Amino acid sequence: MGIFTLAAATTTFTSTVTDEPRPALSVDAVIRENHGALVNFLRRRMRTAEDANDVAQEAYVRMMQYEGARDIHSPSSLLFRIATNVANDFARADQSRRVQDQCNIDDHELASHEPSAERQIAGCEDLATLLVAIRQLPQKCQQVFLLSRVKHMTYPEIARHCGISVKMVEKHISHALAVCMKKVGENDRDPSYRK
Repeated sequence: MGIFTLAAATTTFTSTVTDEPRPALSVDAVIRENHGALVNFLRRRMRTAEDANDVAQEAYVRMMQYEGARDIHSPSSLLFRIATNVANDFARADQSRRVQDQCNIDDHELASHEPSAERQIAGCEDLATLLVAIRQLPQKCQQVFLLSRVKHMTYPEIARHCGISVKMVEKHISHALAVCMKKVGENDRDPSYRK
């Protein structure tokens, strides 16, 4: 009778343990218990901490469908599995985005705020021509032009400084501009000059 009693007690104990209903799953509790470990786990897998936090948030949203479930044996394992799947989805989408963002560099003209080497050389040549033209101006014309363009003086200020009329300042400036434009324009029309 001792053996049957032990067998009956074991059966009763086993049936009691397996027949007890599990408590309803509290997703909020699972998240609170596993948040730190989950985010650390995801940071090792993701490119940035921000991506890891985004994946964790999406995993929490997906975990909500299990709220109140009684048949989940390991809620933390489920949460980590969901997060792993979300991370894989995120990585696939990111990879796809990076491939789509790539383009053939030969198909596009690259813009630069810096002038091209040719334009820099042409600019230096134009400047040299301009300096020669300014040096060839009559002394008073040269002085008036430089006061206007370099010292940024107004026409009345130049007139007072040089002891001439404003009208004479205008004539000197007009003459200087015409000479400079002609010299620089001649260089632009002369193909042998640029070579």
